[in-house]
Amino acid sequence: MTAPEKYGHIYSPVKFFLTSYRALSDGKIGVRHLDEFLKSERFGLSDWKVIWIGTCALLRTSIELLQADTKSCISDRLREEIGAEWRLIKKNKEEHQIFWQFLRRERNNILHEYEWAAYEMWMDQEGATRPAEMGLLSIRPEDVDPVLIMRGGPYRDQNSLDLLKESAAWAEDRIFSAIRRAGFDPDEERNLHTFEERPPDPPGPKTPLTDLL
Repeated sequence: MTAPEKYGHIYSPVKFFLTSYRALSDGKIGVRHLDEFLKSERFGLSDWKVIWIGTCALLRTSIELLQADTKSCISDRLREEIGAEWRLIKKNKEEHQIFWQFLRRERNNILHEYEWAAYEMWMDQEGATRPAEMGLLSIRPEDVDPVLIMRGGPYRDQNSLDLLKESAAWAEDRIFSAIRRAGFDPDEERNLHTFEERPPDPPGPKTPLTDLL
């Protein structure tokens, strides 16, 4: 998506032109928040579920927004490769199970049934887990940490937070792969209005920043 002409003096990395990447960026923030929350002393019944639901939805949406990015005002080459990436994900489902069997499945369960596969457990220093006591008067022992474990499906017994991290990394790889095939670097800057490259700095000595203040 390009911006109105009044923003023509601003440049941004190519990846941020894509709605899919912007959704992914928010999803990665959700992963970080959940990680921090699980390590905090305020871990409590149901609190983590709000972050879990939002993060799963954002990560799934980031991939489905590839379809929207094929209709944007950016480069023809980039639109074509984004479309090709989405078609590969749909065609080769076995290679992309993290999307079809985790993100898509978990989001559908939440949306249609208000159910989720992740659940709370306590893990000790040796890695052994036991059910968390989540009553109103329960206190977490000092020798355990709260973890989220998948209760069923293809990823049964796996660490739920690790699956979110893997999903975010997979989604970023897919988006960046399309960008690179189109001949761009995800971090190269382009004009917000025209999508043109940033012109090179003029030759000669640079003016120190302190002289401009």
